[in-house]
Amino acid sequence: MSEQLYYDRSMDVDVYPHLKLALEILDPALSRVAVDVGCGAGRDALFLIERGFHVYAYDKSDEAIARLSEQGRAHLNQKLFPQVSHFEAFDYPSVSLVSACSSLFFCHPAVFSKAWMNITESLLAGGVFCGHFMGPNDSWARMGRGDLTVHSLAELQVLLQHGFQIVDLYEHDAPGMTLVGRQKHWHTYSVVAQKVD
Repeated sequence: MSEQLYYDRSMDVDVYPHLKLALEILDPALSRVAVDVGCGAGRDALFLIERGFHVYAYDKSDEAIARLSEQGRAHLNQKLFPQVSHFEAFDYPSVSLVSACSSLFFCHPAVFSKAWMNITESLLAGGVFCGHFMGPNDSWARMGRGDLTVHSLAELQVLLQHGFQIVDLYEHDAPGMTLVGRQKHWHTYSVVAQKVD
């Protein structure tokens, strides 16, 4: 039930400001091809299609991909290419934009390096990464679940120093709510970074 509620509510909130910023700085000469990492019900994928992108979107949830396929049925196999996949298994095309909003920290730590390598290698020079990373103060990180990838600010800066120029990095460290109405402490880093080589 909470999964369905999450997908319903995710479609009712605006896309993150950093995704809009990513589009503002993207070189217009680059092909308008994007990957939506952990796309959920597809709010961001549909936003990108409306702005002229071909979008390859994946999520591990069958329900999420079914919802996106239904919502974007007019664009299926033309501008929208949804797929059930995991972070480390997805076969990335060459793209100008990778959007990983509120998803990449769900990648298991054991396969994060492979997933990140696939993302960085898929981005064309001048392409843009936009997404969130989880910080150590997040209440989910403090639970010791073991299935979340968590970065300190220093670790994140090291991760991005190879091949990227950070355009903007915003840290959010405060109590809040999940989309399904549960209280938690959020500690995330929202990043926009441009591929430089």
